[in-house]
Amino acid sequence: MENIIAVTIGDLRGIGIYLLIKEWEKKNINNFILISNYNLLNKSKLISKHKLNKLNKLSEFKKYNKNKINILNIDTKNEHTNCLDSLKVAYNLTKKSHFIGILTLPINKNKINKFADKNFIDQTTFFSKLENNLSSNMVFIHKEKIFVPITTHIELKNVFKIFKKKEFIIKKIKNLNKTIENDLNLKKPKYVIAGINPHAGENGLISLDEKKYLLPIIKSLKKTNINILGPVAGDSIIIKENLIKFDVFLFPYHDQALIPFKMLSKFKGVNFTTNLDIIRVSPSHGTANNLVGKKIATSKGILNCFKLIKKIYKNRKKID
Repeated sequence: MENIIAVTIGDLRGIGIYLLIKEWEKKNINNFILISNYNLLNKSKLISKHKLNKLNKLSEFKKYNKNKINILNIDTKNEHTNCLDSLKVAYNLTKKSHFIGILTLPINKNKINKFADKNFIDQTTFFSKLENNLSSNMVFIHKEKIFVPITTHIELKNVFKIFKKKEFIIKKIKNLNKTIENDLNLKKPKYVIAGINPHAGENGLISLDEKKYLLPIIKSLKKTNINILGPVAGDSIIIKENLIKFDVFLFPYHDQALIPFKMLSKFKGVNFTTNLDIIRVSPSHGTANNLVGKKIATSKGILNCFKLIKKIYKNRKKID
């Protein structure tokens, strides 16, 4: 059994597991083990029992059946802790090289926070905390274009405060650059960064944040031979000319990146957590519970996740 990918269960009521099963039934994917409590999955009736192959522990991996959906059965309390425990098990086994990477199906963060772990924020933060890594990034990829929110799930009023930490942001972007060059095999990528405020502060008319915080960061990055332009107004950064010219689009806050990315990728993109010891990706769409059973949701995001894990794994093996 080689090059197997760990797939975490995500929200059993969400679209992720439906799309995974759909692509497996079409024989588009089969090199994975789904990590979940077996009884919870079986109870959900998402897939008939005879199509499941239950693996109770690591030693039973040799019983992997390529003609069935292989389930690594884990102990858990309920469907919400099932999501969280699935992440923990996937990380531990991938860290020990039993999997080449992790595909995390979308989760319901609010339910996990309420019913499983009140300190849970998101999956990116979860994996970053496991490695005590402050320099990881949430990166969104589609058709070789990369969108990066430099801050993630924080209040908008606190965004500019993060950019006061000049050396922290510089280190974060330098680590991002290293990952893009090594994991994605994109040499000397071209960056453009959006301003924090409307019209990038309008030369100080609206705000001085860009001059005080972003410009010093950009100047320092240029001195390290990182090809970066900005700050550019957030409302005009995603134009045809820029999409041709630049490889990586940096945004000070979460929704600045996600709104244009989801429009351009049409929910076919991949969320990749950079600078981790393990490879972790997720489809960029959410749980989309309202689309379950309607046969209109695309599973391209999941297929692209499988492709990206294999690509990064191959690139890392070359470096090793």
